[in-house]
Amino acid sequence: PFRLPRVRNQLNVFFGYQGTSDHNAITQGTVVPTALERAGDFSQTLNAVNAPVTIVDPLTGLPFPGNRIPHERISPQAAALLGYYPLPDGGESGRFNYQTPIVTATRQDSVQSRFTQSPTNRMQLNAIVNYQRGSTDSNTIFGFPNSRENSGLDTQANWSYRLSQFMNLRARYQFTRQSNTTLPYFSNLTNVSAEAGIRGNNQDPINWGPPSLVFASDVAGLSDVRYADTRNATHAWSGGALRFGGRHTITFGAEARRHLIDIVSQQDPRGTFTFTGATTGLDLADFLLGRPQTSSIAFGNADKYFSNNSYAAYVTDDWRLSPSFTMNLGVRW
Repeated sequence: PFRLPRVRNQLNVFFGYQGTSDHNAITQGTVVPTALERAGDFSQTLNAVNAPVTIVDPLTGLPFPGNRIPHERISPQAAALLGYYPLPDGGESGRFNYQTPIVTATRQDSVQSRFTQSPTNRMQLNAIVNYQRGSTDSNTIFGFPNSRENSGLDTQANWSYRLSQFMNLRARYQFTRQSNTTLPYFSNLTNVSAEAGIRGNNQDPINWGPPSLVFASDVAGLSDVRYADTRNATHAWSGGALRFGGRHTITFGAEARRHLIDIVSQQDPRGTFTFTGATTGLDLADFLLGRPQTSSIAFGNADKYFSNNSYAAYVTDDWRLSPSFTMNLGVRW
């Protein structure tokens, strides 16, 4: 409680804080190209049943001599993207030849506050301000650190006035705001696609990064999270009155809301290449030759803004038949 100058009743204030911090690490294994495979040498590569593979030259329809792709035939785009793959580390577990810890750090902070004041015996004011913020930092199996942030704000201001013994007036304003942001490692840092010579995808700096590579075998697909920023805000105004009379309690009033939604995101801004091995007999060999079986990309306006208003008026009649039973009669539109 606080005493305010020239105000009869005291101001009551509540303040609370809560915070949590959590760190987790798991070991994840996968298959990455070996040093020989990066150079186009598949003479020691085995398939899923541990049998030697045979890769076919798409230009001649015959197997490559020694299961080796000539160096001059390797796609420069594939060679550039291979630079983001780690080498096998000897941490073999079953069919995997690479393993690494995936570390995730999560932080949550929340603040709550309430203010209550009665300037007169008939009037009461109260306000609520709540704020929360969270962040998650994690790395991918390729070592790309990414971050996600979210925040929320909820504020309310309420006014009530006892007009008479049989009627109360009240008004309320509420503002809420939610935001969520996902920030990839390469955003505004490195234009991986352009440096690799890949054209046709989104060149906005927030969408920089490697295209998604998908392989039909156990080879790890190259990928990174996509940039996204979503912000929602709502303004709400309402006013009403309560009328007491005998067994009836009549409530009537109106409410108006304004909703604002702002989204910045693309479904697949950097594109996706899928390799199945349909060209050479091995998906990784198709990749080195620059022969994807399918490719896709999303185009469109990444910035999406929505706004809508809603209005409602209501009248309800609570008819109290007994202290333990309430029947609600009324309409809302």
